[in-house]
Amino acid sequence: MSVFADVKIQLDLTDVAQYYGIELNRGSFTNCLYHDDETPSMKIYEDHFHCYGCGKHGDMITLIGRLFSIPPFQAAQKIAKDFNISPDMNYSEANKIKSSIYTYKKQETLIFNILNQYCRFLLECRDKYKPGSPSEELHPLFVESLLNYEQYNYYRDIFITGSKEERIRFMKDFNIFKGFK
Repeated sequence: MSVFADVKIQLDLTDVAQYYGIELNRGSFTNCLYHDDETPSMKIYEDHFHCYGCGKHGDMITLIGRLFSIPPFQAAQKIAKDFNISPDMNYSEANKIKSSIYTYKKQETLIFNILNQYCRFLLECRDKYKPGSPSEELHPLFVESLLNYEQYNYYRDIFITGSKEERIRFMKDFNIFKGFK
């Protein structure tokens, strides 16, 4: 098989796009690489992209070529190199890579949701259990909200604004997910 076929068969465009720093919203839309976008108009599918603003469309090789301003063959080679795809790689190895990426994304989403819910809970406790006067005894959940909110909000911010490397480091530091490199 050719390097073009190898990367297209073994990888999902949404994973590749995110790996190279293309930020996707919940609907898998991003700002178009072909024209100035104020709101995301390019949809990234598993095997192709399409811009509903300018009409450009193509596959992962076209997109990555445009992103790095390189010709298609170099784009295919770059993807293959960055994702450790070799011409003799069998499909079970490729499926392990895909499975690892999927598991990581699922785990990352779960951790963000937990952090987000905990931060909301702490803010609710801070408001609900705040003392009415300086002499009133402090409720344990009010104290917990004062002690923990800033730290857990910082952790949550890592998943909102941090880089992929920062999110991976966070998950490794807390032994949340060990399967992704």
